[in-house]
Amino acid sequence: MTSGHRTAVIGAGIVGLAHAWAASLRGDSVTVYERDTQASGASVRNFGLGLVLGQPAGELVELAQQSRAMWLDFFADTGCWHKAEGSLVVARSATELRVIEAFQEARGAQYGTRLLGRDEVAAQQVSGFGALFSPSEIAMDARQVIAVLTRWLTERHGVTFEFGVQVNAIDLPRLDTSRGQRAADEVVLCSGHDVQSLYPQHFAALGIRRCALQMQRLANPGVRLGPTMMTGLSTLHYGAFTGCAALAEPLAALRHEVAQQQPALLEHGIHLIVQQVGDDGDLIIGDSHAIGETVAPFNDESVDTLILDLAQRLLQRPLQVRERWQGIYASGRRALEVLYPAPHVQAVVITSGIGMSIAFALARRQLAQ
Repeated sequence: MTSGHRTAVIGAGIVGLAHAWAASLRGDSVTVYERDTQASGASVRNFGLGLVLGQPAGELVELAQQSRAMWLDFFADTGCWHKAEGSLVVARSATELRVIEAFQEARGAQYGTRLLGRDEVAAQQVSGFGALFSPSEIAMDARQVIAVLTRWLTERHGVTFEFGVQVNAIDLPRLDTSRGQRAADEVVLCSGHDVQSLYPQHFAALGIRRCALQMQRLANPGVRLGPTMMTGLSTLHYGAFTGCAALAEPLAALRHEVAQQQPALLEHGIHLIVQQVGDDGDLIIGDSHAIGETVAPFNDESVDTLILDLAQRLLQRPLQVRERWQGIYASGRRALEVLYPAPHVQAVVITSGIGMSIAFALARRQLAQ
């Protein structure tokens, strides 16, 4: 039974779906408005990775740990495909090995990680000097899971979805949409990198830009990968590593090594993630990072080649590309932004590409306030 309180969620990506779930658990009558006929933004263009390792200590790692538990509840209820087999940060050089060793000494107990030797790494079908294993990561197929979550919210939680409906103006209780007026008592705006359509003046001061990623889907290489695979390059990217004072010296040495050997990796913000998804065993690999007010829609073939080469070296086998695409997400000075542009209206934007990792717990927190 609903409370009669009408909550409108704008955006059917993972952040919007997370808030729709949280609102439904309050007993609200929930409607999600999505301007496209299906979710087509950051949430379906990413790896489908629930990442705990990598989140900086404090609020974000706590949100990721809480969201992980909620993902597991969802998977248990739906039977949707996933793997809760953790992640490996594989050291490709002695310099990368020193970084992960320093992390393990400084923060291993906090993140529940452990070091693997060369032989243990080889047993995981990859090549490296050693690796940092985290048991916390969950792999999912982003395209599949968003569709299943949408259907589950409809069938299990009574959430209504209006796809192909653009919300053009909000003056509660009235919503002006591309298909006429609607009504709500509360609005949660979860429109991702679109910060121009509604309340642009409130977003303007935040300096939110767009980050474009080059992604690839590869045919099953004939091996089963358990954990999600990363390399030491990821330690230059994620706050759990860059925000750890004990890693300052080894990270500086790694950055220097990469700058000397493959400066294009730093120029394009490339760090490697390899994730095997679904029953067919395809690999999702990426990614690069190009940030701007507007990002070009054209992929740079040299960047795709660099990423593919990193993956082939890690797996020690040739790989066949099935698809290429551009991911995109909001990028900002902080990991997330929450605005209150009008009474009973909040806007939630994750500005660091970690929506799959933290959105569920973030939504519960926001709607409990």
